[in-house]
Amino acid sequence: MQAAFRFIFMVVLLGIISTVPVWAVLQEQPGSTSSETAQDVQAPGEEPLPERKSEEQHPWTIVEKTPPYENSRESVKPDKLDSPRSLMWSLGRTLNTYRDILNNEGRTYESQPRLRWIQSRIADCFDVSDVGPQFQNSVATDAAVYLREIMRRIPMSAWETIPDKEDIDQMPDDERITRYRFDYVPIELMLMTEGERSGEWVITVETRDGAEEAFDHVKHIEPIAGVGELYRRHFFEPGWLIPSDMINHLPAWTGHQIFEQAIWQWVVTLVTLTVVSVILILLILFLRSYCKHPLTIIGRILHLAFLILVGVFSAAFIEFLQMHVFLSGSVLEIFTFFFSGIMLLAFVVGLLNLGVLIAEIVIASPRINPRSLDAALIRVGARTISIFLAAIVFFKILGQLGLSPATVLAGAGVTGLAVALGLQGTLKNFFASIILLMERPFREGERIRIGDDMGTVETIGLRSTSIRTRAGNLVLLPNDSVAHGRIENISRRPHIRKELKIGVVYSTTNEKIERAVEVIREILGDKIKSPTGFDPMVYFTTFDDSSLVIECTYWHSTRDFIEIQEIAQSVNLEILRRFNEEGIEFAFPTMTIVSEGKEDAD
Repeated sequence: MQAAFRFIFMVVLLGIISTVPVWAVLQEQPGSTSSETAQDVQAPGEEPLPERKSEEQHPWTIVEKTPPYENSRESVKPDKLDSPRSLMWSLGRTLNTYRDILNNEGRTYESQPRLRWIQSRIADCFDVSDVGPQFQNSVATDAAVYLREIMRRIPMSAWETIPDKEDIDQMPDDERITRYRFDYVPIELMLMTEGERSGEWVITVETRDGAEEAFDHVKHIEPIAGVGELYRRHFFEPGWLIPSDMINHLPAWTGHQIFEQAIWQWVVTLVTLTVVSVILILLILFLRSYCKHPLTIIGRILHLAFLILVGVFSAAFIEFLQMHVFLSGSVLEIFTFFFSGIMLLAFVVGLLNLGVLIAEIVIASPRINPRSLDAALIRVGARTISIFLAAIVFFKILGQLGLSPATVLAGAGVTGLAVALGLQGTLKNFFASIILLMERPFREGERIRIGDDMGTVETIGLRSTSIRTRAGNLVLLPNDSVAHGRIENISRRPHIRKELKIGVVYSTTNEKIERAVEVIREILGDKIKSPTGFDPMVYFTTFDDSSLVIECTYWHSTRDFIEIQEIAQSVNLEILRRFNEEGIEFAFPTMTIVSEGKEDAD
């Protein structure tokens, strides 16, 4: 990967290399005019600045001449931020360690972890509570380098005049300071009184945000203390993926700044962005030509891989801009927010697709019917889990960008209420589908009756349930009405009951009526396989208008509608045959009309 990056930059940048090194332009930045004095920054009516001390007397020189720590991790400790003096001393020692690593090793692959750790220690010296974790180290380090350049140019108070912890402890309670401001440099310190860092002194937000502007006012003054390589190395030294020798030998004009970034930084950024965009566009074209709808499992895997690749590319591009191109300030924040949004979208959609993919892989098992209720439950469960994980990733990335999840949730609560009111019917159907999937009153393929609708269940969706009637019509029933309605599951009956009424003529004798009942019982005993405890019932029960009625009720151990119809036909044919043999006559609707003749008037 490192070789590939180097090859890309060499091809692009070799065309603009010339003999004038870019560091010649960078040297024109801070401390390039030796004839300027501190008097140049004095405004009319202000008190004159104190006499410029020699380099040996300057507090920053004292810091830099102190022997370095053997272990760079000793530069800043919480117990060294307990007073204004310890805070400034710790900041100075940490910046020195940062400068020494850049001077002696550069931004190499091996030094990168230590540089990041040092930057996090620098961030401990600042109030960065208003900055997202993603930007805290870079914002604090930029401000620290600017403040260092200011302090190298402006006379500062001696270390002994800056209060330490002992001085503060000796102050009366009502006079004990919680803020400290230097006389001649725009630096203000404050005591943290809340949170995990309570009791520590830090550089204020106002000082941090105004550091760059303050540096612009004094950068033309010749430094009187310290070594000036840190400014150039911090802002213009590339990371280990970009050859620093090549950057230093670019034409001079590539060192000029546009929106506070060098031209070569813009070139590298845009070239890398173009290469990544071309790769992603080619992948999109491949997916569109290879993956057709509806998506197969392979197609879903390819889509998921593409989304993961987009998220990884976005995260890697942000890392590349921060640690190798070394963009800074608002330009870095804009790029970071934009590509973090792309990364967020890619990972969230990827997690949602992952839930669908896992569900389809499980359902593809031969033991699961794709149209069964188990399959529907697997789909809903996988999607619910993926939505939950996507929400965690969403708020985690927002937190890294400095956006409060509580604020987002509050805004989402108001918006969600409005959406919920508008989608009330849809939400009711969705939750009703969850109830149906959990209680399982029916499954795909079962025959049910819901109200006046009867048919075979085809699908159970998140909004509606579809049933196919015997006429072939497809009926879609909202899940809310299904869940709250009367459901009759015909397919789950343990057996089928049939009722039969047979009428014989009124002229039938008692003996033949009794014989008819016996014949029917014999036929049912031979033809019917009754479940235990459900023997056939045959009785002469009713004197109808035109017949003597024998009622028959029998049960058969089957749930197959076609089978019971065939059995009923067999029973009826046998009854017809036996009745004809026994001379028992079936009745049919008849009406007897009795007419009375008129008597003669005579």
